[in-house]
Amino acid sequence: MRRPPRSLLLYVVLAALLLRVLYLQQVSALPFFQEPVGDSAGALARAREILAGQFLPDTPFFYGGILYPWALAGFALLFGSNLYPVCLAQALLGCLLVWSIHRLCVAAAGRGRRRRGRRAGLAAAAMAALYGPFAFLEADILMVSWTLPALVLAAILLLRARRRVEREAGGVLLRAALAGALLALAATERPNLIALLPAAAGWWVVGRARPFRPGGAAALLAAAACVVAPITWMNHAVSQRWVLLTTSGGINFAIGNHPGARGTFSEPWPAGEGHADALETDLRAASLDHARRASGRDLDAVDASRYWWSEGMRWIKSEPGAAARLCLRKAALFWSGQELPNHLHFDFLREAAPALWLMPITFGWIAPLGLYGLLSRSARQRLLDAPAASLLALMVLVPMITVLPFFVADRYRVTAVPPLIAAAGFGLMDLRSLVSWGARRRAAARAAGLLLGALVLSYPIVENDRSRDHWMLAQAWKKQGRYDEAARSYRKAVAMSPDDAVLRNNLGLCLALGGDPAAAEREYRRALALDPSLAFPAKNLGLLLMRQGRLDEARAWLRRAHDRAPLDAETERALAGLDRSLGPS
Repeated sequence: MRRPPRSLLLYVVLAALLLRVLYLQQVSALPFFQEPVGDSAGALARAREILAGQFLPDTPFFYGGILYPWALAGFALLFGSNLYPVCLAQALLGCLLVWSIHRLCVAAAGRGRRRRGRRAGLAAAAMAALYGPFAFLEADILMVSWTLPALVLAAILLLRARRRVEREAGGVLLRAALAGALLALAATERPNLIALLPAAAGWWVVGRARPFRPGGAAALLAAAACVVAPITWMNHAVSQRWVLLTTSGGINFAIGNHPGARGTFSEPWPAGEGHADALETDLRAASLDHARRASGRDLDAVDASRYWWSEGMRWIKSEPGAAARLCLRKAALFWSGQELPNHLHFDFLREAAPALWLMPITFGWIAPLGLYGLLSRSARQRLLDAPAASLLALMVLVPMITVLPFFVADRYRVTAVPPLIAAAGFGLMDLRSLVSWGARRRAAARAAGLLLGALVLSYPIVENDRSRDHWMLAQAWKKQGRYDEAARSYRKAVAMSPDDAVLRNNLGLCLALGGDPAAAEREYRRALALDPSLAFPAKNLGLLLMRQGRLDEARAWLRRAHDRAPLDAETERALAGLDRSLGPS
């Protein structure tokens, strides 16, 4: 007796939860779990401000995930500083994502095809449960794990609303409005997804559902405006400048369009400007600092964003051919099977937390099968409702197209994965149907083509900088005051990137804090030999020599640091103290 698909779905969801909890147990033992860095640290800092009663930020929002700190503040009220409950809740959201992908397939199958839709949905849910990058992102302090279910639920609401238009008017506008609100919430985490709003409204208007076409689109856009407008108002309240969502668009555009850009995350600082991140500052501080120094003006966040937009456009206009080739490279990276980091690295976490290997499905396997489900004529004719196919295609194409002007990273691409997984479920059902009809040769040929596509996509296009992983470990150890462990991680990073002067500067700083000034001095001098233009190794060396009583030599290095970073207050204070002790030089 065959087990009904609904029972199997429950087992799939429970398996997804078990695998995620097992992975979370392992990753929570890593040092950066309770001391996250980068965007995660920024979200936690904003949550602490909210708990302290500072409901408006000091400047316009920079990072995505604008509403996420409010959720973190709520968890902090309940559980204190422990981040495990946050990630456990996000693992539960991952299970919701698995279930909602199944429901999306049912909604996409159309009238008279619900049984086939359930089977396709069960296959898609199994793929989502075993998709490792989902669990990887759910165990990080990022809003993307909240964004993905919102996108899928919005698609379900749109499909159901459209179907109700064909039968009756009741509930149509409410479903369209809820879908618009969910899409807008997703855009607060990934601002490029704001383009999904006009795309979804256009899909509604040009669909075959004739009654209430303008009304549904208007309800969608009005609900979205109700979500976005308060954020825009908060940005204006703190800066008197109009910013729709965030001010990070400029620097992200420059990261993707500068002379050294390769389509992935790489800071656009010119050669010799590595000191912008030598203190391990976040991207917001580093980009603002460099924009001010490069322009010679005291820019605010909005002006700095405009500066970076202009820098990116200046490069594109000066190198149109290179910019076009770079755009093609970004498209290839988007469809590559590699997970490209700008925060934690998926491959590194699979080594540090082996439970991630229990979820072996990656983008390289999902992409060809999903594209087959969307493009196969037999799948569209027998399984997938035509308007649903166009909506799924939009939800893949819009994230891709809106990422290409910037740069490709795993958590930017992942928003296109749920609709691809849903389409992959229909692709699997189409191959199964071919086998059951006796068209085994055709099914085998298509399966071989899909396997070849998966192997091609899995071939690495770029070589990831693995030293960055150990750098992030070192940052976490340093925050915990475990300087020996931090120095050990920095040594591993330096072994992988021996010519990285910033890494050597940071290694020297940890050695000095750990009580080994001689080794710290050697690392500072090596950093300066590799890149004489760096400010912070010169400053750190000067401060170290100052503590050792080598005052004349200390002043020389501090003056050199001041020439390269004249706005550094610590350098100015140290020089003023030396001038009082030694007299003006």
